[in-house]
Amino acid sequence: MSTPDSPSSLTPEVIAAITGNLDEVADRARAAAEASGRSGDDVQVLLATKTQPAEKIRVALEHGFTLIGENKVQEITGKADELADLNPETHLIGPLQKNKVNHTLRHAQCIQSVDNLALAEKINNRLDVLKTTVDAFVQVNTSREDSKFGVAPEDAEALITEIRSLDRIRLRGLMTIGLPGSSADEIRPSYADLRELSQRLRDADVLPAEAVELSMGMSNDFELAIAEGATMVRVGSSVFGARDYS
Repeated sequence: MSTPDSPSSLTPEVIAAITGNLDEVADRARAAAEASGRSGDDVQVLLATKTQPAEKIRVALEHGFTLIGENKVQEITGKADELADLNPETHLIGPLQKNKVNHTLRHAQCIQSVDNLALAEKINNRLDVLKTTVDAFVQVNTSREDSKFGVAPEDAEALITEIRSLDRIRLRGLMTIGLPGSSADEIRPSYADLRELSQRLRDADVLPAEAVELSMGMSNDFELAIAEGATMVRVGSSVFGARDYS
């Protein structure tokens, strides 16, 4: 295990590649936001750190980035101590099993994958014990793929209404995983659908007025997501390189 005081095993070339990629992603996100008529500061870059070692994540955090997202609870808990001194804002961006709620709430400040009432109630009940709160996004399956998690768009209103009765969960907005299409015409509709759903539910006072965040877009399509209103993009391989699943 590396610690803040231990030497890094990363070469200067690897460190330079990561920081260079971070700067490029930030510039592209800012340019995409400005091209859509918004301020460049309107879009946050969340670093998707699935399978990435803590050493690489430290480089990004020390370069000024503060948001990290993990797909698995065990990766959050496994890296938490090594990154604690840098105090990142940690999001769970993958599915959460109810039996992993306790472990998640020890380290994650935000859960982006709330997609059913049973899970929300489990989270809220545990927060009652802890006497604290957590931020959350409702995950919506706008691509309507059977392989994707998320509430169906037509069921989002009922779910959000129920979640708003749970006083330990603060809704920040909606999240989706876009359709992995091969062209902009294929990819953009699932992002546009989330934006339109968010606006409709806020206009109807179903979503809180302040729950304006849209977490959508990844390394291969985040500029399209920003064009459709993303306020947070989840970028991993564009910064750290291909994931190592070994």
